[in-house]
Amino acid sequence: MASSNQNTDQFKVLIAGGSLVGLGLALAFERAGIDYELFEKGGFAPQLGASIGFHPHTIRILEQLGVWEDIERQVKPLKHRKHYDENGNCFEDSHVLVNIEEILQRPIVFMERCKALEVLHSHVKEKSKLHPQTAVVEYEETAEGIILTTENGARHHGHILIGADGIHSKVRQLMADNIGVTNPNLARKINEAFTSEYNCIFAVSQNEKFLPDGMVHNVYYNDYSAIAAAGVTGLVFWFLFVKESKLTRTPKCPQFTDEDAKTYIQKYGNSLVGPGYTVKDLWESRVTATMVPLEEGIIPQWCHNRVVLMGDSVHKATVNPGLGGNTAYEGIARFTNGLIPLLKENPTPSVEQLTEVFNKYITGQAPRARRVVDISGSITRYEAQDTWFLKFAARHIVPWFSDRIKAKLYASFSKGGPWLEYLPLPARDIDIGTAAEEPIQSIAPRLIAGTIILGAAAIIWQTRRGPLASL
Repeated sequence: MASSNQNTDQFKVLIAGGSLVGLGLALAFERAGIDYELFEKGGFAPQLGASIGFHPHTIRILEQLGVWEDIERQVKPLKHRKHYDENGNCFEDSHVLVNIEEILQRPIVFMERCKALEVLHSHVKEKSKLHPQTAVVEYEETAEGIILTTENGARHHGHILIGADGIHSKVRQLMADNIGVTNPNLARKINEAFTSEYNCIFAVSQNEKFLPDGMVHNVYYNDYSAIAAAGVTGLVFWFLFVKESKLTRTPKCPQFTDEDAKTYIQKYGNSLVGPGYTVKDLWESRVTATMVPLEEGIIPQWCHNRVVLMGDSVHKATVNPGLGGNTAYEGIARFTNGLIPLLKENPTPSVEQLTEVFNKYITGQAPRARRVVDISGSITRYEAQDTWFLKFAARHIVPWFSDRIKAKLYASFSKGGPWLEYLPLPARDIDIGTAAEEPIQSIAPRLIAGTIILGAAAIIWQTRRGPLASL
């Protein structure tokens, strides 16, 4: 098939992946006047049983992109959280979410991922740049740029390629293959960077009076846990997390079928999630459900020549605190904040100049991504009571710490998130550029994100005793 996009003079970004990160990039580039083409192997808003939580620092970016109002109309901000033991006893009644909203002037919200994607897609002005049902199969770098080949045989010319195509990233695989020509050991490390020790059923169910709008229920068992959140009227988003007997590593992490999920429900279905309802009750009221492994990790190299990775393709966290997608939007901000000034100065930058932008994005994003991956994994193990210490801390230490303290710790973390420096800030953030940010390093990095919802006083204690990685 003949090549498309023959004009190689105007700088163009090629994006692989049309989920939250890809569409966010499309909007960010469109607002900046940067040409791009986006390729998605499936549709743009599939109903896969998935949900997404947006935190205040991401909401700020969504406001800048002009999409937040459409999302806000669909959600009920999360206000309260109750923590239960295996017998249905509430051992912590938390109002930290209310405190967070008071401090940051923005809530934490939860919604169907497909609905969020619909909003993002609707705000893209030039739909002709979005190519659904168009999988990437290979790329080739030239002296002038990069040529992307899709499964229909079309060849698309651009200057950089962003792999925003998720945990099973084709672009990451292709990049590793190219690196492997001269450094097979590094290529192997990239391919094997993610591990999985927990599996998860995530689902959306009809909210048949399971819990009121704005409420989150957490229940703690030995080696498994569950969360239910009512973030949209009429629906409940829920998760069942189960520890497996052995750790697996990409590319050999398991894949699951509907029958596997049903087997889990048979085993854990009678477990209470909140007062008067069980995992099985939620399952029987489901709209959609999916079972997946919870990969976690960060790859050792994020870019190569004209290719750079973003989102789950490069850093993957367990989903318990809901920070994965939010961390990806931080990446969007950091990357575009570096690329746009370069293109204004030099519309046809060299590979060396692009590499400087890539490295600046990575240097800014990697430490925070590492914190999120570490703390998310710790929360997963905390909620599943992976050790006697975590069980004791959840029941007897954490509830004694005030919600206000937990909220302030989280707020310090959230305030450290970047924004789109080339777009106007919302009025409430007008002084953000001059406000003194409390150094994250001074608050025990592995603690901060853990205080988001459940308040990890246990992590404070553990941090003083030694690294969380030892849990």
